[in-house]
Amino acid sequence: MQAHDSSLGSKAFGKHAKAGFIVAYQSHQDALRFLSSALSQANGVALLQGPTGSGKTTIIKEQLAWYSRDAAVALVDGMHLRPRRLLTDMLSQFGVQTADDHDEQLLHKLNNFVTEQARFARPPVLVIDNADHATASARRLLNWLAALESRGKYALRIVLTGKEGLSSLPRQDGMRDLARRHPAMYSLNPLSEREAMNYLRARLIAAGGKHSEEVFPLDVCERLHELSCGWPGALNRRAIEAMANMTALESHPPIPRVIVTRDGEIVAEYALTERQYVIGRAEIADILIEDPYVSKMHAMLQVYANAIVLLDLNSTNGTTVNSRIVVKSVLQSDDVISLGRHRLKVENAPAISDEMDEVIKASDTVTMESLEDLRRSRARRAIKMLKHR
Repeated sequence: MQAHDSSLGSKAFGKHAKAGFIVAYQSHQDALRFLSSALSQANGVALLQGPTGSGKTTIIKEQLAWYSRDAAVALVDGMHLRPRRLLTDMLSQFGVQTADDHDEQLLHKLNNFVTEQARFARPPVLVIDNADHATASARRLLNWLAALESRGKYALRIVLTGKEGLSSLPRQDGMRDLARRHPAMYSLNPLSEREAMNYLRARLIAAGGKHSEEVFPLDVCERLHELSCGWPGALNRRAIEAMANMTALESHPPIPRVIVTRDGEIVAEYALTERQYVIGRAEIADILIEDPYVSKMHAMLQVYANAIVLLDLNSTNGTTVNSRIVVKSVLQSDDVISLGRHRLKVENAPAISDEMDEVIKASDTVTMESLEDLRRSRARRAIKMLKHR
């Protein structure tokens, strides 16, 4: 995972994704063929339905890019769409000046433009995205547009998109002329598991990511497909969340650990999540080492964000780190503490900072204060244990 680039998820699956980059899949291809076929028919009306995030807008934009080469096209957002906005959006995208025209003037200009274009066998294309959210008055205007003809042929090709249930729109009151054109209908299908994997990896690579199979291994792809139900929009959101979680995990250093072995066999493991740990043979020790060569309170680990310090607590037989007897030592990953027949291997030790190095070298004051605090704390724990026996 490339944690150094925190914006990679947005570049691959969010608002900063590369414009025009499309990962084709079966239903996507089928939808494009459906639109091409439907708009080439005499009735020339197509309905494309699917849930939010199913890729409807991406598909119609791709299709319109082809039609714009030889015909005027207009793409209008149907959310809360009203008649005047429908007229002005269409005319502006058709390249017709509107200024401050009244509604009647806008209708006249649109009628003239559409019929003239159709007369030269270039009927314009109108796409209303989210048509099921248009106002009733805008739908009535759409019905009027559906009735426009030029030389006995329909003058405007129409594509409507919406959620499930869009097929009922032509049957609504006031939509008789649209219904007469017998709209063709296609319902989008989600990506399969394999398509989802290809989709995730391809978009990551297009955004500049590397080792896409490591970021999105098979099990992760399967889980994201399950959570998104295979719909592209939901898959994008889940992928961004997954990448953010991976980055967050990688931005936090792993928790230091101590692995205790005896004669080569692991007997215990300790995650060093507390401030200090006593190593010894006594029952109150945090890291218990049952070995006759180990003192009851043999040594102590002080755990900092930028160092792990080992202190010998005046033990009888001393403390050895990497075969060297020490009184105080800053531990590194893979260091081995030897106590009798036991070995304590350190893992994930943080790198010591310059500031901490100076503190440790400067004086033994910290060590002595820690020892006094430790003795008082252990004494209180011992008294409490005796009282409850």
